[in-house]
Amino acid sequence: MLRATVSGSFHRHMTAIYDAVGTLRELGLDVLSPSDPRVVDFLGEFLFVASDKLRSVKLVQDRHFEAIRNSDLLWLAAPDGYTGVSTAAEIGAAYACGVPIYSEAYPQDMTLSNYVEKVAGIGEAVRTIAAKKQRRPELRHVLLDPATAIEGSISDLERIRSVLEGRSHTHQGEAEKAYRGAISSLFGGALAPHR
Repeated sequence: MLRATVSGSFHRHMTAIYDAVGTLRELGLDVLSPSDPRVVDFLGEFLFVASDKLRSVKLVQDRHFEAIRNSDLLWLAAPDGYTGVSTAAEIGAAYACGVPIYSEAYPQDMTLSNYVEKVAGIGEAVRTIAAKKQRRPELRHVLLDPATAIEGSISDLERIRSVLEGRSHTHQGEAEKAYRGAISSLFGGALAPHR
């Protein structure tokens, strides 16, 4: 299943964001963030939506960045081209992670417009991504899917224990390979701290 994240100004484009999440779901995509864009709380000018389980601005934004990194596409909901500072940062994050960015309108900012591909609609963006047949690796990040990430990490730690205690991989080189694989899986993003 393809995965998507939606970015845009919660203050100016919430209807467009809500519509984009619904359309992406109708097209069969897993919307990582915001999965439920109904505004339920705020802290100053920062709006929390129903899918924000925490009321920490930094952790909510970190989760959104992780959602972008784990998505097959970022949909920019900016019908009039307006992008605030947070949305601009999210466009930069998507670009840095190699996640293509699509929108029905170019951002007003000349620099940002160079990183967004204008399409006729969400369907065109999804067809473009599906035609490339490239998928992001399996989703396993503690901010996006805590239960799976933690269970997977426990399994990785058990594999490391088994190797280090000599209970498995007795052939030359197997222990080292198993150890490196478990360490890579454990710290390759699942529980990596963010600053």
